[in-house]
Amino acid sequence: MTVILLVIIAACLVGAARGGSMHNLSQLELVAWPLVFVAVAAQAAGAFAGSLGLSHAGTLYVLGMVASAALVVVFVARNRGLPGMRLIALGFLLNALVVTVNGAMPVAQEAADRVGISTVGLYRHADAKHELIDGDTLLPDLADVIPVPLPGPLARGSNVVSVGDVVLAAGIGVLVVNAMVAVRRRRVPAHVRRAVAAGPPQR
Repeated sequence: MTVILLVIIAACLVGAARGGSMHNLSQLELVAWPLVFVAVAAQAAGAFAGSLGLSHAGTLYVLGMVASAALVVVFVARNRGLPGMRLIALGFLLNALVVTVNGAMPVAQEAADRVGISTVGLYRHADAKHELIDGDTLLPDLADVIPVPLPGPLARGSNVVSVGDVVLAAGIGVLVVNAMVAVRRRRVPAHVRRAVAAGPPQR
């Protein structure tokens, strides 16, 4: 989440440097946008269920991820004309894929050590959402293997992310920048369009 927030901030700065505005961004029209909140809720529900220590905690987390990814794909399909949407969908799908085949998101011990994240809970299997990468891990390159250390006061937000997270963040950045610099056409009233189409009055 920290990485995505930083990407959004950076995208806003890039958009402003290119002459864009926050007003343009606020005018971004997203079709079926409630699906995004439902997708986030589905993923959060799966994560919460996984943290309860239930016998099928891992399965519940996987189901939440798959449902979230499916909703995002539908949302992207409805907004496929917007820049960055395909990257957003791809990022979600990559994360859902590695979680589905492993039952949890694998995490690289070395990457976690580099950013100072404790993996004790993973050794004790107390975290149903994550597991350490080992010889049985499938698609390890798609797991949380990319350390993101942050400097100074932001250090507590340091994290380990996946390729899917990076692709997702890139898609959001592309969407924000393009929305800020987009030149939006003003809607012309219907009676004006009809008058223009009819041409000048005949004398």
